[in-house]
Amino acid sequence: MNKTLKPPFGKIIALQIVLTLTIVSNIIGAAAAIRNFDMFLALNPKLNNALGYVYIMCSLIAVIGCYYLWQLKKAGLYVIAIALLTVIGLDLYAGISIQHMISAAALLILIIIVLIPVRKYLI
Repeated sequence: MNKTLKPPFGKIIALQIVLTLTIVSNIIGAAAAIRNFDMFLALNPKLNNALGYVYIMCSLIAVIGCYYLWQLKKAGLYVIAIALLTVIGLDLYAGISIQHMISAAALLILIIIVLIPVRKYLI
């Protein structure tokens, strides 16, 4: 199959909606954590400064992965998966609520589901 072909609009709209919401939520979450970094660390006492910044950077790395997926590059899925695994590991280490782990994993599953119609167009 020719990799320069673009998928039809109807097949890519769901992916674009999910990626847009993912980008917005990650940027808002990272901005709130950076703005209130001392409070963020106080709420998660097992995280030191370095781990706190790594935790926040995972949100921004996921945004980069979303951009790659928007450009139909399959590397974006790997970048998002690495960010997700890092966040889940830090959640487990710091004792952060299970709801955050479940919602992050559910978001990755949703991204995979909306990728199914366009998977043959990924490069």
